[in-house]
Amino acid sequence: MPTLSEPSLPSFFEQRQLSIGTLKHSSLPLEETTYLTIGAGVGSFIWVDHLIIHGVDPTTIVALGLEARPYARFRRLCRNSQILDHDRLRSDSGGTPDNIWAWPGYALREMGRDLRCGRVRHAARLAWQIFSEPVLHDPFTPQAGDVFTSLDREARRIGWRTIRRFGLARAVRKTNDGRYVVAYSPTMALKGGCRLIVARYVHLAMGYPRVRVLPELHQYRQQMDFSRHFVNAYEPHDHVYRRLRQTGGAVLLRGRGITASRIIQKLHEVYGHNPNIRILHLMRSPKPNGPHYEYARRLTRNHFDHQPYNFPKACFGGDLRRVMEQANDRERAELISLWGGITTAKRPLWERIITTGLTEGWYHIRFGRLAWVEPAQNGITVAVQGDVAWSEETQLRVDFIIDATGLEVAPERSPLWRDLLQCYGLPKNRAGQIKVTNDFEIAALRNTPGRVFTGGIMTLGGPFAPVDSFTGLQYAAQKSLESLIAQGAPGVRRLGPVRSAVQWSRWAVGVSP
Repeated sequence: MPTLSEPSLPSFFEQRQLSIGTLKHSSLPLEETTYLTIGAGVGSFIWVDHLIIHGVDPTTIVALGLEARPYARFRRLCRNSQILDHDRLRSDSGGTPDNIWAWPGYALREMGRDLRCGRVRHAARLAWQIFSEPVLHDPFTPQAGDVFTSLDREARRIGWRTIRRFGLARAVRKTNDGRYVVAYSPTMALKGGCRLIVARYVHLAMGYPRVRVLPELHQYRQQMDFSRHFVNAYEPHDHVYRRLRQTGGAVLLRGRGITASRIIQKLHEVYGHNPNIRILHLMRSPKPNGPHYEYARRLTRNHFDHQPYNFPKACFGGDLRRVMEQANDRERAELISLWGGITTAKRPLWERIITTGLTEGWYHIRFGRLAWVEPAQNGITVAVQGDVAWSEETQLRVDFIIDATGLEVAPERSPLWRDLLQCYGLPKNRAGQIKVTNDFEIAALRNTPGRVFTGGIMTLGGPFAPVDSFTGLQYAAQKSLESLIAQGAPGVRRLGPVRSAVQWSRWAVGVSP
C-alpha cells in the first residue's frame, strides 16, 4: 500500500466538519454524487449490484478504486498463494457475488456446463455431492475461474466500467449539509494532485490493508537484502518453486490455515520432480483437539483444525447467524474465537500429502517460534525456540522461509482507516475491528441524513461471523440496503416478489436491470 503524506491533503481537511461553501470555493476539482463506494473490489461491486437491482440510477453511483476489474486484487492474491483459475475456492455453491438471489448456484451452473459438453458422469458426481454434503461427501466448492467469469458477466450487465473511477481515497470528512466529502488522488503515486467528491451515502470496502509480516521477521526483511529467500504466501514467489525444482532445498513454512495447505500441495508437486526437498512446518504449539461449541467439536488432525469454510455453515444463514446477531460485543468476540480461528478445509489430497510426508520423512512438524534469523551463504540460518520456557534453541539452515500466516487485518494499517480513527475516534469491537450496527452502519460517522456503511474483514466481531466471504459481503450489502429503504434513500425501491422475479429474469438472460 502507498504511504500517504499528511501535507499533501488540503489544509481544511484538518477539521472534522467541512463547509460546502469552502469546498466549492477551493481550487480543487469537485464533483457530487449520491452513492459512493471506496475500494472498487468485490465488496464494492456487490454493494453497487444491490443498489442497481433495487432501482438506483447507475449515473448516481461512483466506485472509487485502483483496479479495472472488481476481482483483480483477489485474483492476484489467489494466484500468488497458488490458487489458479481451475482450482477451487473455499466457498460454497450459494456464495454468488454476481447474483443476489444465489440461484442458480455455482454447483448447478457447473452441472449444466458439464451436461452441455457431454460430461454426464462428472455432472452426476456433482449432483451426488451437493445432495449428500456434508455427511456423505465433502462440501462443493466453486472453481476460481467460474467466479471470475461470472463477475465479468455481471459487470457488463450493470455497466461497471461507467461506474468505476480510478483513484486512491485519502480522507473522508463530514460536510455541514449532511453529506461527506472524499479527497482522492487520481493516480497511485499521489502525484496527480487532489480531487474532491461529495456523496450522501458512502460505503467503505477497502479489504485487507496489506500483507502481514510477523514482528520477528520484519526487521530481517527490512535490513537484509535477502527478500528472495523470505517470502509471504500472498506475494509473487514462483522463483521459490523454480529454484527448488532445479536444485532442491529446505523450506521453513509458517502458518496452518488453508493457504499453508495449498502451499504444501504446491511443494509436493515440486517434490515429484525433485525429491531432494525438505519441509519444516513451524507451528506455535500442538493442537491435539479442536474447540467445541455445545455438542459439536471441530475435527483436528496432524495439528490442523479442519472446517469446510472459515465458519460453520450455520453461521451463514442458520441458527448461529441469529445467535451472533443477538449477542453483545463480549459474547461476539468469544463466539468468533470458538467458531472461527485458523482452520483449513478437510480435503483428501491434502491429508494424503501430510500423511505421506510424515511417513517418508520429507515433511516435519516442529513447535515453537523463530528466535532470530540471519543470512547465510545461499540461504538463511534460523533459530527455533521451543514452545516451553526451558527449551533450547535449535539452529537450522534453510533455503527459503514461506510465511502463510495471513494478511494484515488491523484497521490502523490502512491509511484511510487510520485517518478516520484519529479524526473521529471510531469505536472498535472486542475483536479489534470497526464497530458497526446490525445494518453495518458506522454509527460514529452518521451525518443525518447521510450514512456510512462498511463490510468485510473490518467488521469481524460484528453482527455476522463470516464477513470475509462472498456470502458475508452479500449479507452486509443486503442489510445496508434495508437501512436505506427504511430511510427513504433516493432511488432505492423495495424488492417485492414481482419485482424480484422480473429482476432475476433479467439477470438470467443478461439484460441490464
